[in-house]
Amino acid sequence: MRRSFVFALALLSSAFLAACGASTNSMTPTSGVPMSLTIRDTPPSGVAVLFFEASITGASLQPSDSSKAAVAVLSAPVEVEFGHLQTDTAFLSLANVPPDTYASIQLTFANAQLTIANHSGAMIGSCANNTVCQMTPNFNPSSATVSGAPFPITVDAQSVFGIKLDFNVNSSIQSMQNDLSINPAVTIAQVTQRHDSDEGQEMEQLDEVEGQVTAVSTNQFTLMNRRSGQSFTVNVDGTTVFEEFERAGCTANPQDFTCIKMDQILQVKLSENGTGTMLAKRVEFVEDASKQAIKGTITSVDSSTQFHMVVFKEEPDVNGISEGSAVAVTINPNATFQVGRAELGEDGGFGNFGFNFATSADLMVGQDVQIRPGTVMSSGGVVTVTTDLVRLWPSQITGQVGSIDSGKGTFTLTMLSPLFTGATPPVTTITVQMLSGMDFEDFPSQASLAMGNTVSVKGLLFNTTGTPTLVTRIVSGHNGD
Repeated sequence: MRRSFVFALALLSSAFLAACGASTNSMTPTSGVPMSLTIRDTPPSGVAVLFFEASITGASLQPSDSSKAAVAVLSAPVEVEFGHLQTDTAFLSLANVPPDTYASIQLTFANAQLTIANHSGAMIGSCANNTVCQMTPNFNPSSATVSGAPFPITVDAQSVFGIKLDFNVNSSIQSMQNDLSINPAVTIAQVTQRHDSDEGQEMEQLDEVEGQVTAVSTNQFTLMNRRSGQSFTVNVDGTTVFEEFERAGCTANPQDFTCIKMDQILQVKLSENGTGTMLAKRVEFVEDASKQAIKGTITSVDSSTQFHMVVFKEEPDVNGISEGSAVAVTINPNATFQVGRAELGEDGGFGNFGFNFATSADLMVGQDVQIRPGTVMSSGGVVTVTTDLVRLWPSQITGQVGSIDSGKGTFTLTMLSPLFTGATPPVTTITVQMLSGMDFEDFPSQASLAMGNTVSVKGLLFNTTGTPTLVTRIVSGHNGD
C-alpha cells in the first residue's frame, strides 16, 4: 500500500505536500526557495490495515555542511491518515528554506492509531483472529532519515522544487512478540524543480481534500479540514468543474461558483504550484450545513438492513463516533442509495456498463461509502448508527495484475488485501474496468501494464455477479515495492 504526502519548502516560498490523507499545515512563505515535498505509502501477512493515522511532529532538511543547523520545514504537528492515500496526495505545509545543498531529510512521527482486520490465523496482541480491532502501536524508532539518492539536492535561488516521499505501510508495520509496532520506512519517489517565474506550472495534485466552507469571496473560498484544523484558500477559474450541487438546491446550469455556500461540506481536487497557490480542478458537494457526513470502509454485510464499517472520515465531528472506530450501520426503510462521481467524470463513467448501486444487495466488503448519520447508540461496546443515505465513493485497492484483456480495456486484480480474502465468502479476484482518459501513475502508458505488476487502483467498486468490478481512471504502479 502506498500513500503520499506533500510538504512545501521555499527560499522565496516553499511548500511541503503530502499524499497521505487530506492533512494540511498552512504557512505563508515570505522568502526562500519554494519547495514541495510529497509522501505516499506502500502489514504482516493476513492483516488488513483499514485505518492508520499518525502525527508528523517534525520535518527538517540537513545541509551537506554538517556545521550548519538543520532547517525545519514543518511549523506544527500534522495528523495524516495514511490508509486512504494509495493513489492520492495530501498537502501538509508551506515553509521557506535558504538556498543550499542538502544531504538528507528527517521526519519524526508520534501518536499512531491503527485499525486492522486480523485474518492472520492467530492473536495479534489482544486482537483475536477474524476480528476488527483498534490499536495504538508505538513508533520504534520515532524518526526516519532519508539520505540516499537523489540527495544531495541543491536548492538554487529563484527556484521552486518539490520532493515526493513514499511511506511504505507494509514495511513499516512490524510484528513484535505477537503485537505490532511501527518502524517508519520512507523513501524518495520524485524530485521536481522549476524556475519561480513559471507560476503556472503544477507541482502537485491533491485529491480528496475535504472540509467545511468557512469563507466565500470572489472566485475564492476557504475550506477548513476538521482532522488537522487547518485551512485552505481555494481559487476557482473557468476550468473548475462543480458537481453534485443539485443536492444542495443549486439550480445553476451548468453548476458554477454561485453554488458554494457557507458551512457546506465539500470535497475538492486541487492543483498546487509550489508557492502555495491552490486552484480547484473539481469541487464536489458532500453535505449541507445542517447535516453531517461519515465515510467508512465496509468490513461485513450482515443483512439487508445492516452492515459494519470502519470510519475513516467525518465532517464535522459526530458525537459518539470517532475516526478509526468500527460501527454497525442500520439502514432505514426507504433509504436512498447514490453513487459519488468523484474521479469518474461528469456522467460517472460507469453508466454504459450497466452497473448498479441501488439497494443493500449492491453492498459488499471493501466498498468505501458515505452515510448521513441519524441516531447513534452504544451497547455492549458496539456503536450502532442509523442512516437514510448510503453513497458509494471510490475505493483504493492494491493487488497484483493477474490477466489483461486489452480489447475490453480490463485486467484482473489478484493477491488482494486480507479484507477481501478473509471475507465470507472470500473475494480473491476483482475485475478492473478502465475508462477513457486513464491516468497511469508510474507507468508510461496502458501498454506497459503487465501481468505480475503490483498496482493500486482507485474507483467505484460494484458487487457484480461472479467477480466484483472496479471502474477506474487511475492506476498507480509500485516500482520497487
